[in-house]
Amino acid sequence: MQNSLIKQEKKLGYIFSFPIVFLVFIIIGLPSIYTFIISFTNKRIGYSYHFVGVDNYLRIFKDPTYWLVLRNTFIYTVSCIVLKLVLGFAFAMLLNEKFKGRGFVRVSMLVPWAIPGMVAAHTWRWMYNDQYGIINVILKNIGFIDSPILWLSDRNIALISVIIVNIWRGIPFFLFSILGGLQTIDTQLYDAAKVDGANVVKRFLNVTVPSIAPVLTITTLLSTIWTFNDFDNIWLITGGGPLNASSVISTYTYSTAFISNQMGRALAVSISIIPILVILLIIANKMIGSNESDR
Repeated sequence: MQNSLIKQEKKLGYIFSFPIVFLVFIIIGLPSIYTFIISFTNKRIGYSYHFVGVDNYLRIFKDPTYWLVLRNTFIYTVSCIVLKLVLGFAFAMLLNEKFKGRGFVRVSMLVPWAIPGMVAAHTWRWMYNDQYGIINVILKNIGFIDSPILWLSDRNIALISVIIVNIWRGIPFFLFSILGGLQTIDTQLYDAAKVDGANVVKRFLNVTVPSIAPVLTITTLLSTIWTFNDFDNIWLITGGGPLNASSVISTYTYSTAFISNQMGRALAVSISIIPILVILLIIANKMIGSNESDR
């Protein structure tokens, strides 16, 4: 009797799940399959195309620009994630303490996250301008520089410039996610650690970090995926220039598809990074699973 009831529940679950699975397949599955097929063609918008096999993949793997862009993507992602995590954690620890004006500071820290991406990008582009940008003006007035810094046109600085903007926009996400985790920690754990003679560093490492490890893992995973695929921040500020110095996979794919009109090759570029994203998801899944088992 119980086994038949379980089978009926499973069948009912499949029946109710089918419309959702079918909808996801239509919206995501079919375009993904079409993208994979087109990546093996010389597709150009407005022209007929034919099958070219793995030629697109061989071309991009032999192209130094592709490897430059891939390197930029990893530098951009790792730098942004590490600094957002460290600074977000530091601000969260600070705002978890009670002090006068804490509510106002919390609201103020949310502003970068709330500003629309296009508005933020154009504002930073103006601030970075080497002729009239406010950053160079301030640095000149305090005597820090003698000549304007070419924030957007220097190959050695352009990538750093967009990294700064991403960090500025992404800190609030880490801050409030970690702050929410900190506020769930039982204060008795800290009291017990003090009784055992643990200093501030040991309490942080043995109580704070393990208690919010699941929050840190999920927050870092989500931010890594968003940062790895970031487009508007870079495209609107530097356009991936100069000479692809600040270009990442997303901007390189866009320029290849819609500026160079090489749709097949652009899709090959986007598909080539899927194994990297799959590896990141597997690692994150294992980390989340280990955190849950530790609890």
